[in-house]
Amino acid sequence: MLLSAWMPPANIVLPTEALWTYNSALWPTLFVVVAAAADTKHILPSSIYAQKAWRAASSPFRNFMKQEDLLDPIGPPVLVSQLKVRAMIVTAGLQCFGWVGHTVYEIYETDTVHLLQAGLLAFCWLYVALKLIIMPPKTPPYLLMSFAAVQALQSLWSTSVEVGSGHYWALVLNMLAMFLPVLFTWVAGTLPMKAFIPSTNTAGRNELPSAKLTCPEDTVNFWSWNGFTFVQPILDLASVRRLDDTDVWALSPYFGHKNIFTKFLAYRTAYPNHSLLRFLISSNSLDLFLDVALELWSAIVGFVPAYSLQKILTALASDDPTAASTAYRWAFITFVANLSFAQVDLYQRWHTRRCYERTRGQMFCLLHYKSLRRQQVGGATNKDGEPGAADLGKIVNLMQGDTYAVAQRFWEFSGICTSPVRFIIALAFLYQVLGWSGLSGVGVVLVAFSLNYPLAQYDISVTRQMWKAKDARMNTVNELLQNIRFLKFYGWEYSWARKAQTARERELGWRVKRNIVDVAISFIWVWMPSATALTSFLCYTVIAGERLTVAKAFTSIALFSYLQGPMVAFPGQVFAMLHAYVSMQRIEAFLKEEEVPDWAGSLTVTPSMHDSHHRGADLGFSEASFRWPTGSTGDDTPSRFQLGPLDSRFPIGQLSIVSGATGSGKSALLAALLGELQCLSGKVLVDKSFHQVAFCAQNPWLEHATIQDNILFGTPYNAERYQVVLDACALRPDLAIFAAGDMTEIGERGITLSGGQRARVALARAMYSQAGVILLDDPLAAVDMHTAQHLVNECLGGHLARGRTIILVTHHLKVCLPIAAFVLELDKGKIHHQGTISDLEAQGRLAKIIEAEEEPFGDSVEQVADNSKSDLAMTQVKKEDVTNGVLIEEETRAEGRVSPKTYATYFRAGGVGLWVLIVASQLLIRGLNILYQVFIARWGEAYEEKLNFKHQAFNMSWNPWHRLPLPTQDVWPWLVIFLVISAFGAFALVVHLALGYYISIKASRRLFDALLQRLTRAPARFFDVTPIGRILNRFTSDINTIDDTLQNSARNCLLGVLNFLMSFGVILFLVPSFAPLALLIAGLYIRIAPPYIRTARDLRRLESVSLSPAFAGFDELLRGIVHIRAFGMENRYQDRFYQRVDKFQSFDHVYWLVNNWLGWRYDCLGSVVVYAATFFALWSGIRDGSTAVVIVQAAIFADASRQLIKVAAQLELDFNSVERVTEYLEVPQEAPAIVESCRAPAYWPSTSGDIIVEDLVVKYAEHLPPVLHSLSFVVRPSEKIGIVGRTGSGKSTLAMSLLRMVEATEGTIWLDGLDISRIGLEELRSRITIVSQDVSIFSGTIRSNLDPLGTATQEECLQAVERCHLSSLIAHDATADASALLDMRIGQDTLSAGEKQLLALARAILRRTNVILMDEATSQVDEKLDDQIQRTIREELSGAIVITIAHRLKTVMDYDRILVLDQGKIVEFDTPSRLLAKKGGSFREMCRKSADWSYFMSVMGKTSERQTEGTGSTLVG
Repeated sequence: MLLSAWMPPANIVLPTEALWTYNSALWPTLFVVVAAAADTKHILPSSIYAQKAWRAASSPFRNFMKQEDLLDPIGPPVLVSQLKVRAMIVTAGLQCFGWVGHTVYEIYETDTVHLLQAGLLAFCWLYVALKLIIMPPKTPPYLLMSFAAVQALQSLWSTSVEVGSGHYWALVLNMLAMFLPVLFTWVAGTLPMKAFIPSTNTAGRNELPSAKLTCPEDTVNFWSWNGFTFVQPILDLASVRRLDDTDVWALSPYFGHKNIFTKFLAYRTAYPNHSLLRFLISSNSLDLFLDVALELWSAIVGFVPAYSLQKILTALASDDPTAASTAYRWAFITFVANLSFAQVDLYQRWHTRRCYERTRGQMFCLLHYKSLRRQQVGGATNKDGEPGAADLGKIVNLMQGDTYAVAQRFWEFSGICTSPVRFIIALAFLYQVLGWSGLSGVGVVLVAFSLNYPLAQYDISVTRQMWKAKDARMNTVNELLQNIRFLKFYGWEYSWARKAQTARERELGWRVKRNIVDVAISFIWVWMPSATALTSFLCYTVIAGERLTVAKAFTSIALFSYLQGPMVAFPGQVFAMLHAYVSMQRIEAFLKEEEVPDWAGSLTVTPSMHDSHHRGADLGFSEASFRWPTGSTGDDTPSRFQLGPLDSRFPIGQLSIVSGATGSGKSALLAALLGELQCLSGKVLVDKSFHQVAFCAQNPWLEHATIQDNILFGTPYNAERYQVVLDACALRPDLAIFAAGDMTEIGERGITLSGGQRARVALARAMYSQAGVILLDDPLAAVDMHTAQHLVNECLGGHLARGRTIILVTHHLKVCLPIAAFVLELDKGKIHHQGTISDLEAQGRLAKIIEAEEEPFGDSVEQVADNSKSDLAMTQVKKEDVTNGVLIEEETRAEGRVSPKTYATYFRAGGVGLWVLIVASQLLIRGLNILYQVFIARWGEAYEEKLNFKHQAFNMSWNPWHRLPLPTQDVWPWLVIFLVISAFGAFALVVHLALGYYISIKASRRLFDALLQRLTRAPARFFDVTPIGRILNRFTSDINTIDDTLQNSARNCLLGVLNFLMSFGVILFLVPSFAPLALLIAGLYIRIAPPYIRTARDLRRLESVSLSPAFAGFDELLRGIVHIRAFGMENRYQDRFYQRVDKFQSFDHVYWLVNNWLGWRYDCLGSVVVYAATFFALWSGIRDGSTAVVIVQAAIFADASRQLIKVAAQLELDFNSVERVTEYLEVPQEAPAIVESCRAPAYWPSTSGDIIVEDLVVKYAEHLPPVLHSLSFVVRPSEKIGIVGRTGSGKSTLAMSLLRMVEATEGTIWLDGLDISRIGLEELRSRITIVSQDVSIFSGTIRSNLDPLGTATQEECLQAVERCHLSSLIAHDATADASALLDMRIGQDTLSAGEKQLLALARAILRRTNVILMDEATSQVDEKLDDQIQRTIREELSGAIVITIAHRLKTVMDYDRILVLDQGKIVEFDTPSRLLAKKGGSFREMCRKSADWSYFMSVMGKTSERQTEGTGSTLVG
C-alpha cells in the first residue's frame, strides 16, 4: 500500500523538471520504507527463506564481541527522557499537519506533482509519529533521522534557489520546512547510542576522569559521538595538571582483554582446526566490513575534488556569463565532500583502531597463555643450530614486534581492498579527460610492478634475517642483564657487552639492506605518477595532437597525485602484509612448541581429564620413562639423560625420601611427577586438580613481592595458620632483621634474602598452601643441623604435615628417617632401592643406603637468623635499603615538554651536518614541487593566444620560460622540462630518504652502544633496585622506536613545517586578500592544539612506563613457570597479565580517542581552508592557472595544518623513547675498566704476592654508618684463609671489597704490591676468581660456558672438566652437531644444581688466577664427590691464595688461618689450632656449640704438628 501510494497515476505524464521534483520527495521516503519493513519483520513471522538469508548474511559477524560475551555484570538499562520522545512526536505531528495542509492547498491549485510530493511526505510523517507513540525508541532512530536530515537538506537547497527570487512566502515556508526536520534530527541524536551500559562503573557525561570508571564512549549520544566531545573532561584535566595513571579511564568491557581472550578460547574449542589468522579475521569481521565500507566512500567520493577542479577551471576558461556561479557552486560541493571525509574518517579511525587493539590484545594474551602451557626447554637446538625453544628475548620480540606487525595490517586492511577501486575510477576519469592517452600510463604502472616483484622477494628474505638477528641481540642483552653480577665478578661484562654490540651490528647490517630496498621501492613508486603524467601528456600532445589546457593538465595532475597515494601505499601494504606473514609464522612456530600434558596444568584442565588420567588415590609412576624436552614436536633426538623406567607408589599421607648421588635424577623425578618431563612410556599417577600439589625447588623461586605475598602465593590469608608456618619454618628471627618484617619487598631473583632465607620462604609457601601433596627438592641443604632438626620436627613432622603426602629429596637421611615412611634411592636415572623403612631395615639395605648417601651437616657460623648459603648475592642490599619494606621504587616519568637536551642528544648522535643536509634536501623537494605546479600552469596558459602576461601565473620580471616556443608550435621543450623537474624531484627524494636512513642507523647505533656501555658499567646495586623488565623495555620498545619510528616522525614534522610555510607563502603571493582569514584559521589551529599536546604527551609517557611491568612479569613468569604450574596458579598469572595489559592499553586507547578528537576538528578546519582559498581566488579574478595553483596549495596548506600538530606531537612522543634512554645514560658508574697510567703486569698477581689490608673502612652510602671499621691484616702467598662471623659481621663486604664491588671509603688494599684502587676494574676482576653456590649458565655449549672469551685450548677445557669430575656425571652421546662433550649445548635448566657447581669450579680452575674467593662452592654435591672436589682444589690451587667465606666451620678447619669478624671488626686472626686452644675465644666458643667438637679437637692436634712458629697471627697496624 505504501509503495503504491508513492507511484504517480498511470495517466499522468510528468515533465522532466516535475519528475525531478517528484523524485526529490521519493528519495527521503525510502528511509521510511526501510524502517517500516524492519518493523514488519519484528511484528510478522519471517519465512524460512528469510531466516536462512538472514543467517547467511550475519554468519561472518557471528564471532564478533557481543553483550553476552561480557564476563562481568552489565549495568542497568539506559533511561530515556520521555520529554525527548514527546518532542519528537510533536515535531513529527507538526510536520504531518503542515504537509497535509500543503496537500490540501495543492488540490485547489491542481498541481499534480507537488500534490504527490506533499501527500507522500504527510503520510511518512504520520507513520513516524505513530511509530514513536507505539514503540518509543531507546536509541537514536537512525532511519528516521536520515529521512528528516535528507528532507532538511532538500529544503536548504530550495531555500538557496528562492533567495533573490522575491517569493518571500515560499522562502519562509522552505525555512520552516527545514527547521522542523533539523529539530527532529537534533532531538533524536541526543538519545543514548546504547540501550544498556556494559558495566556498572561507566563514566558519565562531564564526570571527572578516574581509573575506577570505564571509558565514557559507552554512554555517548549521537552528537557527542560525532564530535568526540565526550573526551573533553580529560583534556580539561590535562590543561590543569599532569595526568597520573589514576586519572585515565579504564577500558570498556568490550575492549577488556579477559573478555576478548575468553572469546578466543571458546572459538578454539568450537573450531579446533581453525588457524589463529582465521579467528582474528572472524572476531573482527564487523570492524573490517565497516572499515572497507567507509574507505570505499573516501575512495569513490574522493574524486569529487578533482572533478570539481575540472569544472571550476573549465568554467573560468569559458566566456559563459554563468561561469562564476558554476565555479562557486562546485567549490561549495567540494567543501561538503571534504566535510564528509572528516566525518567518515572519524568513524573509520575508531573502528580500525578497535580492530587493531583487539587483534593485538588477543595475540598478547595468547602468547602469555602459551608461555604458561609450554614445556620448559633448556639448551635444546633445532637442526639449524638455533634455539629449539623461544627464550625471553625472542618472546619479548614477539610481543613488541611481531604482534604489532600483524595487528597493524588489520588497521590498514581497507587500503588494500580499495586501492584497485581507486585505480579503476582514476583511469576511467583520466580517459574522460585525456581520452586514450590517459590510459597510456598503465604501461608505466606495469613496468613499476615488474621491477617491484624481485625487490619484494628480497625484502621478505631480509626481514626474516633481521628478525632472527634481533632475537639473537635480545637474547645476548637479556643474558648480560640477567647475569650482570656474575659477569662483574669475573670481569667479563665488557666482553659480553662487546658480544651484544656484535649481535647489534649484525642486526643493523640487515636493517641497512632493508633500507636500501625501501629506498629503491620508494624511488619507483614516488616517481611513477610523474612518469605516468609525462607518458600521458606525451601521447596527448604529440601523438594525439591535443591542447593541454590548464583544466585538463591540473585535473590530470590531481588524478595522478590522487593515484600516487594508493600506488605508493599499495606496494608498501603488500610488503607489510608479507612482513606480517613472516611475523605470523614466527608466532605460529612459538604456538606449536611442546606443551605440558593437560593434566599437568590448570588452564585447560577439567575433572574428566583428571578422572581419565588418574583413577584412585595413588601417587607415583607406573612403568614410566622420561626424558628432558627437546624443544620441538616430534623430535626423536636421543636425550643425554633418561629417567626410568620407574614403577613406584609413594605412601599417601606420609613422608617419603628420595636420595641418590649427584646427577642421579632426583630433581628429574619431581619434575616428572609435575609433568615437566617428556613421558616416553608408562603413566604418572598424581592428581594436580584444585591446587592439590605444592613444590619447593632446589633453587628457590620467589616473586618480586613482599615476603608475606610470597608465602601466601594467592591463597587467602589465615592469621593463625600463617603464624604457625612462620614458626615451623624458623622465619621469625629472619623477619626481625628487617624493619618492615614480612612486608619487606623481595627483589628480583630474591635479591633481598640470603640463600637460606630464600629456601625457607619457599618452604613456608609450600607448607602454607592447602595442597595434599608437597614435593620438596632438598630444602635442608641450605640450613645447618640445628635449623634442619627444627624444620624436620616442627615443619615436616609437625601439625602442618599431618595427613599430607610429602616427597623429600635430601642427602640428610639420618635426621629425616624418624618421620619418614618410605625411601627411594636413584642411581643414573633408575631405581636402585625402594621400600618402606621397615622393609628396607629388615632386608639390611637401609644401613647401606645411609652409608652411601648420608651427608653430614656442618655447623653454621651464623645464628638461625641467617643460615645463608651465599651472602655474596645479597651483599649490596642491606637493612638500611628496605626500612620501609620497599626495595624497588616506581619507575619515574618525565613531566612537561621533552627537554632540549634530549633533542640535542639525538641530533648529535645522528650528526649535525647530516641534519643540515636533510633540511636542505627537503627544501629542494618542496621547491621543485611548487615549480612543478607553476610550470604546469604556465604550460596550460601557453596554449591561449595573445597571452596577457600581466595575469600570468607568477608574474616575474625574469621569466625562465619566456623564450620557449608555444606548445602549439613545438611541445617537446615543455615535455623535456617537465621530465627534468620530475626526475630531479624523484632523485632529491631518494637522496633525502637515504640520508634519513643513514642518520637513523647512525643515531640508533650510538644510542644503543652508549646505553649498553653505561648499563654495563653501572654498579651492581643499580640492578638490585631496578627490575630487569624495566631495563629490557629500553632495549625493546624504546630502541625499536629509535630504529624505526623516530626518523619518520622527524621527516614528517619537517615536511609539515615546510609545506605549511611554503604553501601559505604561495597563496599569499597570488591572493594577498586571503591573509586575514588565513591568520584567523591558523589561530584556530593553534588554539585547539595545546590541550591535545598536553594530554597526548602524558598518555604516551604513562603508556611507556606501564609497559615495564608486563615485561618484568614475563621474565619472572619464565623463571618460575614450573612452580606456577606445580601450585596450579596459571589462572592467577593470566588474570594478572590481563590487568597489566588492560592498564597499558587504557592509556593507548584514550590517546587515540584524543587523537580522533583533534583529527576531526582539524579535518573540518582544513575543509574551511580549501573552500575559503578557492573562494578568494575566484573572487580576486586571477587567471585560471593561478587559481589552479591556489587550489592545490590550499589543499596542501590544509593538510599541512592538519598534520603539523599531530606529527609534531608524535615527534615529541617518539622522543620520549630517547628521553628514557638518556635517563639511563646518567646512571652512576663504576671506576674505569682500564687505567692506562697504572697497568698491572701480565704476571700479576704472582704466586709470591701477598694481600695487605690497611685501615680499611667501607660504607654503602655516605649517610650510612661504616660496615667495616679500620681493618688491617696480611695474607701471605699461597695461604688458605677462612673468614667466619655472624650475620652482619662484614664477611661478604670484605670479599666484595677485594673485587671493588664496594669501594673503600678509607684505607688501602695492596695485592702483590699494587694498590687495587688505582688499577682498572677489568684488570682487577679478571685476575681474581670467585666461586659461589649461585652459578650462572649461558645458552651455548659447555666450552662457551667454561671459556666465554676463548682464551683456553680444547685440551685445557677438557682437562678442567675432568679434574672437576663433571665428565663422569654428564652422559653425552655424540651427534653431528656435538661430537665432543665440550660441544654439547646447555642452558640454565639443562644441568642439575650439583652439575652447575662443578662447572663453576671448572671455570675457576681454567682461569688459573692466584687469588680465589670461595663461597660454599660444593653445597649441592654429595659427600663422596665433595671429598674428591676438595682434593682437586687443594692440588690445583695449591699455589694460590684461597679466601673462603665460611658458613660451616668444618669446611675451613684445615685452612692455614681463620679470620673472625664481629660487627665489622677483626676479633681474632690465627691458625685453627691456636684459636681452638684459646680459652674464651670467639672461634672456640663457636666450635664448642657444634656437634663435631670432638672432630675439631682431633683436627687441632693434627694441625698443631704441621704448624710452625712462623704462621702466627699477622696484623698490620
